[in-house]
Amino acid sequence: MKKVGAFVLFCIMVLFAAGILRLLDWLPLVIQDESLRRYASVEDVQRELKIGKILLPSYFPQYLSWPPSEIFAQEKPFPLVLLYFKDLNTGDVVLAIRQSDSKDPAPVPLRIEPKKIASRRNIVVKGRNAELSVAACEDGRTCNAVSWREEGYTITIVARDSIQELLRIASSMLTE
Repeated sequence: MKKVGAFVLFCIMVLFAAGILRLLDWLPLVIQDESLRRYASVEDVQRELKIGKILLPSYFPQYLSWPPSEIFAQEKPFPLVLLYFKDLNTGDVVLAIRQSDSKDPAPVPLRIEPKKIASRRNIVVKGRNAELSVAACEDGRTCNAVSWREEGYTITIVARDSIQELLRIASSMLTE
């Protein structure tokens, strides 16, 4: 009987130690000072963080603002860059680009995200396999998205625009 009690106590201690180790593994992510911050320019992000290449479109519909109206980035726990572009006439965010580490299990959601997905299909954008989502945002307005992997990152573009304009923007971010 004593051996059974000792075995149960040993199992409890092992589970307790495993729980403490999990907590210690999780703790640095919680107290980390390198959380998502706002930046004034893409150059500031490249200078201050070790993110490497930030993909930017070279094609913009004329109604979009340049430079991005808002830029957010972080290096840890996973590299991430968020770019928001506004409509010059309305001031609404109409284009969002997220460059997140492909290993990030839950990248930060964009300010505009497809909510009502009408269809999803696999496409090719300049030789890259991509997923195109034809959708609407929460407010019911057009909110199409395209996503692909590039150099260890997942690139997601969401635009309140036609599929053709969205794909032109995506194509302008890639080389052959």
